[in-house]
Amino acid sequence: MSFTLGGVYAGAIMNLAKKRVLIDVATAGASGDMFLSALTDLIGEADVLLPVAASLLIYDPSFRLAIGTKEHSGNTGRVLQITRNPTIRLSPSSMMEVLQAVAEEVELSSKAKTFVKDTMTVILQAESRAHNKPIDELHLHETGSIDTVLDIVGTAYLLERAGLFEDTEIISTRVATGSGIISTEHGDLEVPVPAVAEILVVHDMLFHNGAAETEVLTPTGAAILATLATEYVDSVEDFVSKNQGVGFGTRNLGDVPNMMKIIVGEVVVSEDAKSERPSKPSKDEPKKTASKTEPKEEVKPVEVTKSKTEERIGVLDEWNADEVVVIETNVDDVDGETLGTLFDTLLDEGLAYDVVIIPAFGKKNRPCHIVKVIAPKTGLKGIAEVMIRQLGTIGVRYTTWERLKATRETLVCSLEIDDKEYMVRVKVARTRNGSIISIKPESDDMIRVSRETGIPIRELKPRIAMQAHAVNE
Repeated sequence: MSFTLGGVYAGAIMNLAKKRVLIDVATAGASGDMFLSALTDLIGEADVLLPVAASLLIYDPSFRLAIGTKEHSGNTGRVLQITRNPTIRLSPSSMMEVLQAVAEEVELSSKAKTFVKDTMTVILQAESRAHNKPIDELHLHETGSIDTVLDIVGTAYLLERAGLFEDTEIISTRVATGSGIISTEHGDLEVPVPAVAEILVVHDMLFHNGAAETEVLTPTGAAILATLATEYVDSVEDFVSKNQGVGFGTRNLGDVPNMMKIIVGEVVVSEDAKSERPSKPSKDEPKKTASKTEPKEEVKPVEVTKSKTEERIGVLDEWNADEVVVIETNVDDVDGETLGTLFDTLLDEGLAYDVVIIPAFGKKNRPCHIVKVIAPKTGLKGIAEVMIRQLGTIGVRYTTWERLKATRETLVCSLEIDDKEYMVRVKVARTRNGSIISIKPESDDMIRVSRETGIPIRELKPRIAMQAHAVNE
């Protein structure tokens, strides 16, 4: 079924009410991979993180990312499985450089880049206070891994894809920290570990121990939450859910579901209730002093009905399926420069997967163009606004489609030319039984090698493809 957005509806698109997002971390805290899992589930695309994961292969060619489904206590969501080189550790300065480079590689917006920088700064400042050392003298352990780059840049990338950096208010439940003693690269530490305790206190985050008798709030998870949340609440009875994503951690916590939820919806409260809700103080207010843990109290997790049907889960795993929105309009009074600019805007800014402009004949036998855009469902309103404003059309049509896609992965191949090694990323598509359908070298990498060696791309491409085939046979 198709619908038309025109007239009054187009005006409504341009004046969207502020979105509200609830991060439910009351049950099992938060970690970087749980944020990624929950946002991936919210967006509904299994391979949405592929560009970020591919950009990390230059720093760790062994890096692999797989996203699957998991169920616990009636909740179905996503879970990440990561393979990497555990010996790779980045210094604080190197970490900032890699974060910036990867953010540029995946073309994050200025707001998303600011989020990346602010989140890592929260971690480094907490580690500095916890170890009583200047930041440039810190020796990062778990937080210095490639995982941290994926967690922070990936979260920024997914938040942007979900449209949650613009006109969005983000609130959080009281966060569970866990309890007990854990073994780390720093030795045995009490939960919450010093860096997490520093983040909790400095950023005035509401927290409780929770039911898990181990660490469930990691430094990266705490930093992401501290950077995003503007308010913390104990009660979520008046939060109306419109869509949600469930993200699971990899550890088994027994009866406690190791999960968090990111819920897009609306809070309906009276003015009196608003004035009583605890909120995050401004940076100018003095920081409160607090003990490492607060008295344990029962915090009920958010109970909402999952908006996405779970009947497709098996199909998602087997075929790597997803849902997209197809948006189109007919125009008969637009010049080529305008059409070309629209094409570049939607693709270069990452708003659309694909844009097709089809010559046709329209009403009164006039030559016209059909502009068809394939995009994630979360991009509908933004793309409609761009099309209406740039093309001058009075409305657009849209419909939702399901796609079945071959499994794709990105690998790094080593190409030796004149005794010099060049690393080239390669996209490999496979059938359901694992056989190779196609191998496509990354265009930017081929251009780089071609410029450095003087070898034409048409000669490099088959050499890289043969190397990739040899690696994957």
